[in-house]
Amino acid sequence: MKLLSRLRLLLIALLPLALATACISGPPTVPPSTALVQAAAETATALALLKVTPATALPSAPPAGSPTGQPPADTAVPAVTATAAEPSATPSPLPPAASATPAGPATPDPNEAVGDIIFQDALDGTGRWFWNYSDEVAVFGVDAERGQLKGTMLKTGAGWRFTSSDDTQSFGAQQVRVTTHTTACADNDEYGLIFWGRHDADYHYDLYLFTLRCSGAARFAVIQDTQVTVLTDWTASPAIHTGAPADNTLMVWMAGGEFRFYVNDQYLFSAQDTTLTSGFYGLYLNDRTAGGATVFYEDLIARAVNR
Repeated sequence: MKLLSRLRLLLIALLPLALATACISGPPTVPPSTALVQAAAETATALALLKVTPATALPSAPPAGSPTGQPPADTAVPAVTATAAEPSATPSPLPPAASATPAGPATPDPNEAVGDIIFQDALDGTGRWFWNYSDEVAVFGVDAERGQLKGTMLKTGAGWRFTSSDDTQSFGAQQVRVTTHTTACADNDEYGLIFWGRHDADYHYDLYLFTLRCSGAARFAVIQDTQVTVLTDWTASPAIHTGAPADNTLMVWMAGGEFRFYVNDQYLFSAQDTTLTSGFYGLYLNDRTAGGATVFYEDLIARAVNR
């Protein structure tokens, strides 16, 4: 009994010391990982009870250089561990974002306000053209076998303008087209359509020139005597059939200083200029390679643009 009494006294004596020690050391320490797990569990439980779906911050755009909605390969992604024992809030799936595709500019209508034929020539030698011409640079004339106007360059580094005669009517707003066929045409060789041409008493020519390059590009320029001003520089297009043999139909819609250009009924580009307002037609050929560039021209047709 005395032993038990002494033990009780010892426990009573030690109790104040333990309480004092507890007051000094503070609350029991909880490992950080345990605290995080407990906090996450309490938050998830509270959300589940309140039936609140946590908001998810969506990036305004996917990171550059990565697939849509995926982080870049070199970005560390924190792992997320699901604990089956704890309730969790499941976000509702977000509807797919509507993708807004900006509409490109509408293709200009090549037949806008187009009316009746105002000029037509098969380019077979029966119209009002100066059909036969040759010098040390070029030869133009109706080919006996094909029955169409043919131009052949004899020298390189030179271009030649083959224009209609002076008594050909001069037109303003119109849609004009001509079909071409190449039989020899290197990448840098050129051919094309002249329109709104004019000349003075000394035969100084002013004209517009729509040119194709045999590599598959087109250009628009205005020529005033010997000065060339490029209005639209070389523009490549899959619409242009390249090399030789190749068939291409060139078409220009023009009215009020606006020009629209097409090849094989496919739109190429537009331009604005008011240097010239009317004039006659012509055809163009330029050998920039080694001589011998050859092109046939046929079916020149112009229709009025009533605008």
